[in-house]
Amino acid sequence: MKKLSLKRLSIVILLMALFSFTGKSQEIIHGFKLIEKRFVKEVNADCYYFEHVKTGAKLLKIAAKDDNKTFSITFTTLPETDNGIAHILEHSVLNGSKNFPVKSPFDVLSKGSMNTFLNAMTSRDATSYPFASMNEKDYFNLMYVYMDAVFNPLLYTEPRILKQEGWHYELTSADAPLTYKGVVYNEMKGAFSNPQREHMSFILKSLYPDNVYGWESGGQPTAITTLTQKQFEDFHKKYYHPSNAYIFLYGDADMNKELEFIDSKYLSNYNKSTEKIAVKEQKAFPEMKKLHAYYPVMEGTPVKDKTSFSLNFVAGMAMDYTENMSLNILAEVLVNQESAPVRLALQKAGIGQDVSAMNLDYRKSGFTILVENANPEDKDKCLETIMTALKEVAKNGVNKEDLQGVLNRYEFRYREGSNAQKGITYLNRVESGWVFGNDPFMGLEYEKHLSAVRNGLKTRYFEGLIEKYMLNNTHAAYITFEPKPGLDKERNEQTEKELQAYKDKLTPEQIKQLVKETEELIVYQNTEDSPEAIATIPMLSLSDINPTSAYFTCKESSVGKNKVLYYDEFTNGIIYSNLMFDLRVLPQELIPYASLLSSIATSMNTDKYSYGDLNQALNMHTGSFSTYVTSYIENNDQNLLRPYFVVRSKMMNDKTDKMFELTREVILGLKLNDKERLKEILSRQQAQLENQLGRDGYGVAYGRINSYLTPQGMYDELCEGLEYFWFLDDLTTHFDEKSTEIIDNLQKVVTTLFVKDNMMATVTCGNKDFATFTQGLTNFSTKLPATAPVLKSWNLKPENKKEGIITTSKVQYVFSGYDINKLGYKWDGKMRVMNQILSTDFLYTQIRVVGGAYGGNSRISSDGLMFFSSYRDPNLKNTLDVYDKAGDYLDKFEADEATMTRYIIGTISELDAPLTPQQKGNISFAFYFNKRSKEDVQRERTAILQTKAADVKTYAKMIRDVAAQKVICVYGNTENIQAEKGLFKQIIKIK
Repeated sequence: MKKLSLKRLSIVILLMALFSFTGKSQEIIHGFKLIEKRFVKEVNADCYYFEHVKTGAKLLKIAAKDDNKTFSITFTTLPETDNGIAHILEHSVLNGSKNFPVKSPFDVLSKGSMNTFLNAMTSRDATSYPFASMNEKDYFNLMYVYMDAVFNPLLYTEPRILKQEGWHYELTSADAPLTYKGVVYNEMKGAFSNPQREHMSFILKSLYPDNVYGWESGGQPTAITTLTQKQFEDFHKKYYHPSNAYIFLYGDADMNKELEFIDSKYLSNYNKSTEKIAVKEQKAFPEMKKLHAYYPVMEGTPVKDKTSFSLNFVAGMAMDYTENMSLNILAEVLVNQESAPVRLALQKAGIGQDVSAMNLDYRKSGFTILVENANPEDKDKCLETIMTALKEVAKNGVNKEDLQGVLNRYEFRYREGSNAQKGITYLNRVESGWVFGNDPFMGLEYEKHLSAVRNGLKTRYFEGLIEKYMLNNTHAAYITFEPKPGLDKERNEQTEKELQAYKDKLTPEQIKQLVKETEELIVYQNTEDSPEAIATIPMLSLSDINPTSAYFTCKESSVGKNKVLYYDEFTNGIIYSNLMFDLRVLPQELIPYASLLSSIATSMNTDKYSYGDLNQALNMHTGSFSTYVTSYIENNDQNLLRPYFVVRSKMMNDKTDKMFELTREVILGLKLNDKERLKEILSRQQAQLENQLGRDGYGVAYGRINSYLTPQGMYDELCEGLEYFWFLDDLTTHFDEKSTEIIDNLQKVVTTLFVKDNMMATVTCGNKDFATFTQGLTNFSTKLPATAPVLKSWNLKPENKKEGIITTSKVQYVFSGYDINKLGYKWDGKMRVMNQILSTDFLYTQIRVVGGAYGGNSRISSDGLMFFSSYRDPNLKNTLDVYDKAGDYLDKFEADEATMTRYIIGTISELDAPLTPQQKGNISFAFYFNKRSKEDVQRERTAILQTKAADVKTYAKMIRDVAAQKVICVYGNTENIQAEKGLFKQIIKIK
């Protein structure tokens, strides 16, 4: 018998140690002590809760049989001012680290990783770094880069990181105006251009004046510019330590390998910290606060019906999942639903055009009721109306059927698991109980919380919550948030005065030095990382990529003359249904009325139901139910527009007949002649859409530029963009004189659209459930009118309007684009790689890094549409100039094989994502409508994998031709757009 050598014996012992983990409490593996192993039925997996012996780091592993592996490391981060330090640090640790000394490992990764999720996020009391990948090699590569970023960032030795990501003075010449620049600085200027964001920040300051929840973790622009390098470093030293870390692992990766990597590479190098990190307790108020604040609107803007009121309470503890679930349900039942008592009371009192409620998920949670589009003289009446309504509900009881209906939706959502990113979903669920209650299992085991809530229906539990947290709670704030024309101009002038005063104090030598620092920073930002530095970032090879494209095929069937597209997939008894009615049977002038009908369909009384009872029934019998308008393009030909009115629902198989019954009520039983109810809904929707357009500059500009180029873009504008808002605003303003016309047009849509032979259906479910669905569809279709549909011709002719859309926004959203088909070019899969290069390299550097915008990218799609865009951008003309130089960049483009591999992998990762059964079905239907064959999809993937640097260079002329068309749209700051008015054909306002 041979003796084992000492070396071989050591290996055997090591392997025995690795694979002898029994899962018993207190057992130690790779420096981690097992606190508890528990099988959690709700996630169908063993869960392991560890503490790192040497550092005290906490770790939760959900050993699910899911190849979409997820990692996150979270730190409690508690800022003490509004300077945005936690947010800026979140950006900055991803700008180079000890083992990966490139300027942005995060962005190098995004170019060449197969990640399915890659992000970092800051909340009021924590900062998290999550990612997911279905490729194990990629998963560990990402883990290495993320762990090195948080524990070994270069920010201590490279002060330009704070200047770039946070803020710096920019002075391009001695005579130029001094300005502030920085990615987060401009991001938060954009964020606070949204009045609702500003209102919410004020709410939190009012409720939590003495602890972290009162500070703006994202950063107030005026406070961001006070952050120093020393404060920056000290914050990292205090909070980014393993003793303050919560590490989350999910999926089928080898747990031994994960723990060994985390311990040996990082945690073993640390000892326990003596820092005491805890959220300071906020003392309750002796009485409700009543506060008044202002937000900016443009000079000359009417302020009638533009004031908001909010009634805010500090409620329960975040780790009490049952109570928080109950408060979320109360938000729906008391306020958000159509027949909610607070909503009805405000409507009756004529206060505001919209009201909503939400439960705020903090250590001590908050409950907010927000009334919008009201008038300041109603502030006392509003408070009295809300409190009276709450008292009546507490006294008489909350409607049990409403509670049961909303609870049903919660149960459906939890059990369905509709998000393919299950790891990220579970991460979000565990954090409150884990961080605040030291129990990571609490948020996963939702059945006991659902059961407790269900039991509460049998008692006065919900009434008790109203009394405890609303009626008898003095830890509350009532806020009046009023518009003030010209306030934004006042703020801008104040910033300019401060900058000028600072510059006036500088000596000529100091000014010269500031100009030099500005130039040096721009040079630094434009300097490419060395090949040696980039080579430190681990990457996959093309051999790690599946060369075969996924393709999802639906089956074509029929029920009578009605086409049915069926995607066969196990769905655990859930049926995902879309009933689709071809909108081409309508004349063009009724397109916006079809959209309007889709938005009011579940809010009106019907033949058999009041609108309150209708919503109650929909909650009780379906997992979700909605109506909307959409469209497809056949063969990537913009002239082959296929628009539809869709009734979308999902339900358990035994609720199929009930779903069809409710659908019939919604589309054929609406009492459209109820003028008072219709006026209420239109008024609210007009206010909601105006608010939405005012805060979604990117979406508005994208919609407008699309409408300049394609019939589909024009259709979308008529259904949901500015054109639709102006239509809705006109109907609301002139409702009394137009009410008969409005009702007649809505009725024309109903009678023309919802006929038997104008319907088709798509459904995703298992084979047995398909028979159930088709039987229900057969019965449903026989009850539809038999009028023969006749398709109409539409004349949607795009026009380049070159618009500047002026707002009180402090930043811009700058778009430029064109249809390459009109320039004689044809789509090729290699264009995806070109797009990846432009977005992640050229535009990222010039728009974000140098320009200081929050983001900049390009997009090109198989229908030939190509766009450049920027997001929360301090620039306008400079950004358009960057777009003009994109072709020159491609002309000079050079890349070695390794670099091209990164770009190709990054491109492929956008195509390969985890999908739910419903998502697979929807993709199969899109392939059908767009007439995309398996060969088309595979041809595109093959082209991507075969792309060479030389191929990319060939698109330089195309990109120059696109930019030369000067098709632009800019949404942004009034003064900035007016200063460049020569760029535009017309300058417009939302209202």
